[in-house]
Amino acid sequence: SLRFKRGKRSIQQRKEEQKRRRFIADAWVLFEKTGQAPAPSKDYCQLLVTTEGVLWRWWRISLRRSAVVYPGEWAVDREDVEHDERLQNEIERTFGRDVRDQVVHLSTRSNDFLSKLPQKLLVKIASYLTLEDVIAMAHCSKAFRRCCLTDSLWRNIFLQHHNTITPELEQLAAEHSWRKIFFTDKLRLQMLVSRQRSQMSIKRNNENADQSPVDDAENGASNGQHAPIAVEES
Repeated sequence: SLRFKRGKRSIQQRKEEQKRRRFIADAWVLFEKTGQAPAPSKDYCQLLVTTEGVLWRWWRISLRRSAVVYPGEWAVDREDVEHDERLQNEIERTFGRDVRDQVVHLSTRSNDFLSKLPQKLLVKIASYLTLEDVIAMAHCSKAFRRCCLTDSLWRNIFLQHHNTITPELEQLAAEHSWRKIFFTDKLRLQMLVSRQRSQMSIKRNNENADQSPVDDAENGASNGQHAPIAVEES
């Protein structure tokens, strides 16, 4: 009877574990990565981070033909990821320390997952917002404010409103910023672009003037003409 109770308890635990894994797997996926473990191991691993926890799956590769190896799955609740050293060691061994830190960062108790996204991805998302929404987004948090002040975001916004970007505008934006360029009125912007175009033209003319004596000397040498040599009188 004791053996029967132990077997019944283990079956109940397995059912609860399967239910917990299914609950974590069905949640919103925040991060997913697959790859092969480093040598000498050849196992294939999958890392799945959701809003409810972390799933670690593996497929062991064996060189023995007679060996029967089944895939494995390991589930850790979101609250326990930060303290589970075994899971962190497996992630670091397979995918590196940066991925391990990212998983721990995503699994903290804060539910503000949007601000934890990489800034490049935040800029991509903010590029689809209206100008009023971008200004409102900048007042939400420090992370969103840094995103809304990046030059790459305002370059995308400028491109949406003006369709083309000239080299003179690129030079002006490098000296000031795309945000200032965007909020500059059209008349003043035309004046700045015209001034920048003239400066670039003067710079190119100066470069051509500096290269012309060298080019003349090379052309003369190729035609059999030699530049006069000054001889000092004794």
